[in-house]
Amino acid sequence: MLHQTLRIQGRAWFMGDLHGCFGQLREQLFEVGFNPGRGDVLIGVGDLIDRGPDNLACLNLLQHSWFHTVLGNHEDMMLDALQSDDPDAKLLWQRNGGGWFYRLAADERQQVRDLLPKMATLPLVLTVETPAGRIGVVHADPATHDWRELDDTFCQQHRRTLLWERNRIMELLLGGRCNSVISGIDRVVLGHTPMRGDWLQQGNLCWLDTGATYHGHLTLLCDEELLASQPFT
Repeated sequence: MLHQTLRIQGRAWFMGDLHGCFGQLREQLFEVGFNPGRGDVLIGVGDLIDRGPDNLACLNLLQHSWFHTVLGNHEDMMLDALQSDDPDAKLLWQRNGGGWFYRLAADERQQVRDLLPKMATLPLVLTVETPAGRIGVVHADPATHDWRELDDTFCQQHRRTLLWERNRIMELLLGGRCNSVISGIDRVVLGHTPMRGDWLQQGNLCWLDTGATYHGHLTLLCDEELLASQPFT
């Protein structure tokens, strides 16, 4: 299913684009006392891989039951590159940080390939239902102003927008106004576009990519913190 729903009873921790920076994630999870044994889950906005130093370790998160993520455009490029014979797909991925795969040892490359079937089933949209409220997750842009429109048919039709679109956030960053309220959901967390400094909220949209591989840092926020932040327009 392209839109999946996750119901949790513990804490939900949402992280921005990881991009191979497993060390930063490990440190932050330790600092916040992340504990799957108490029901904690970790949720990603996509782009686990590319550009950072520990891509295989980041991909191995997919093997843990306490980890969930939507598909990012970098995982999408990886799938296209490794599941087809299209040389353009391979070149596109390498130009966008995928060269690390071709520098791995043969057994490590096989570990990556073994994870491709699981990666291919990642949703484009995730709704996380927590005791504190409902939080939507999409990599780039929700492609709508009503979360309830995001059924599988809609997601398939707007796949590129969900994975790649930047118009809404760029209008905001350039000082313009954009429709930043998505009805039918309490918050929506996104990645894809690195923020300078801290994460950004406008309306009920929250952009969590703070440039872990661009002299920035990895953002990690719990559901209660996201839901307590006051929406503004």
